[in-house]
Amino acid sequence: MKTRDFEKEFEEKYNSYGSMLYKIAFLYLNSASDAEDVLQEVFSKYLLTRKNFNSKEHEKAWLIRVTQNYCLDMLRKQERKNSDIDDLPVMTQPDNDTKQDIERSIIALPPKYKIVIFLHYYSGYTVEEISAILKIGKSAVKKRLQRGREMLKLSLEDYEI
Repeated sequence: MKTRDFEKEFEEKYNSYGSMLYKIAFLYLNSASDAEDVLQEVFSKYLLTRKNFNSKEHEKAWLIRVTQNYCLDMLRKQERKNSDIDDLPVMTQPDNDTKQDIERSIIALPPKYKIVIFLHYYSGYTVEEISAILKIGKSAVKKRLQRGREMLKLSLEDYEI
């Protein structure tokens, strides 16, 4: 493959998926620099693997799964420190305290709950799609969504949401 084609393909894939994958990695790791490291690893693997995908959705699901795996590997390898919440990329209006508290609560969830919450509510995936992406049963996805919502409800009791 020519260098220009390679660069063009990388730029296209990065522009299409980079922001979403970064947010997933950040949700897992609570660290901007670690999320950037994971993003670099994911795209390196993507370009080196040269995997053939059945569709864009298959490609996207593969990238999400690889991102999740790198995050879990990183969490296993190092003892996580609490990150400064100021490192969080702003996803809502900075002056809206309620939305920021919700985001903080999502970030505080255990990884297996925050990934399904993110994929369902922020990325718009259905239970069936999340099941296929994470390679877990539909009932497991539903249960994780339920437990994640319960945890969020407890942490946000002071708000009328």
